[in-house]
Amino acid sequence: MTDGTGGPPGDFSQMLGDFSAQADAMVTAAKEGRFAVSPEMGEAYKTALKQYLNDWSGNKGQFMMLAQSPELGTSPYAIDVGKHATLVADGDEQSAKTQLEALQSIVSQALDAIETAKKNYNKIEHENESALKGF
Repeated sequence: MTDGTGGPPGDFSQMLGDFSAQADAMVTAAKEGRFAVSPEMGEAYKTALKQYLNDWSGNKGQFMMLAQSPELGTSPYAIDVGKHATLVADGDEQSAKTQLEALQSIVSQALDAIETAKKNYNKIEHENESALKGF
């Protein structure tokens, strides 16, 4: 943010990149059968992730309002501060709204991975049950 562009402090984009890479790895591992989770734990994870998505949907209108320049006055400084506030909220790929939308997409990926992981768990359970019956 020191270059005058929008965005939250720190490197939130890097953190989102890390989350995205982890979500991609979850999806890949689940599709390859290397990630399995019990139905109960999978539902607990999904509940938390869905709560985030619901909260985001409920607050999305508030973020839309952030794109409006605040009325701080008519001095050149007040106008510059208003423009900067708008950039931070919704001005570019580093803006808070853009970053939160990216996080929403990552959470959706994680939900898909968990659903696949639950199926993997059930498959493993069924295979283990069949193997035990063979003894």
